[in-house]
Amino acid sequence: MRHLDPPAGTRRREGRAGTRTARAVALAVLTALAALAVGCASGGPAPRSRPAAGPSGCGSPVVIGHRGAPRSAPENTMAAFEAALDQGADWLETDVQTTRDGVPVLMHDPTVDRTTDGRGAVADLTAAQVAALRVTVGPGPARPVPTLAELLGRLSGSSATLLMEIKWQRAEDVARIARIAAATRAHVVLYSFSADHLRRAHAEAPALPVVLIQGRGIAEDPAGLRLAGIALEAGLATAGRIAAERAAGREVYVWTLDDAAAWRLMAARDADGLITDTPGPARRWVDANCRTGRRTGPPGH
Repeated sequence: MRHLDPPAGTRRREGRAGTRTARAVALAVLTALAALAVGCASGGPAPRSRPAAGPSGCGSPVVIGHRGAPRSAPENTMAAFEAALDQGADWLETDVQTTRDGVPVLMHDPTVDRTTDGRGAVADLTAAQVAALRVTVGPGPARPVPTLAELLGRLSGSSATLLMEIKWQRAEDVARIARIAAATRAHVVLYSFSADHLRRAHAEAPALPVVLIQGRGIAEDPAGLRLAGIALEAGLATAGRIAAERAAGREVYVWTLDDAAAWRLMAARDADGLITDTPGPARRWVDANCRTGRRTGPPGH
């Protein structure tokens, strides 16, 4: 089918209409460009960027170096604690056992077999015998086993908090550990799987906050013990459990979280502390994704 050309008058009207449309479009573009230029010059709104805080609800969880920084130096040694502080840990976490002659030393296990070049139960060895050992588990050169007094002296007057686990031991040793911690200028939080240990420690050092540790294997009932917080194994730290603890006025510290997926999940659930073997990467993640107001201890500390 042959297409007919429009009459000449029609072509002239359409030409004038097209010219007016083109001019209107050009004017609109120029007006928008001028408005943008004025906005930039006057400090107006900038293009949207990624929010400074990442996960929804991510406040300011503290980074807690679990046994110091055990992937940088042998665990629970002064080298590991210094590495954790250098890497930006807010708190240090450690474990306290007591020697046969009543000296608290920093050792996770009840025996020295796994972590040192020696053998035997800490409770059967003297302080001098433990001092002669070297911690061999972890990177770097072997290091001495520190005493509790040594670490407390290092932290005295500093902003770092020591989350100090009282391991299963004699009642008199628990009381001694609490008295030693209370007599320093270091920020100390006492924590334990044992509610009885915490009661005894609190009786000796009522000014120090106490935190109950609960795991899937051990979860004692505090039975009226006034807790500043609770330390939960990651599998127990559901959103509902954390919310319930927070509603009861207790902070929640979660262990042991060593990668970004775990930090993101617990930060989104509003955990107060991330207990980690990797404090350096955790510090960088928190700084990049959360509000980072530093704290030295739980409420009332």
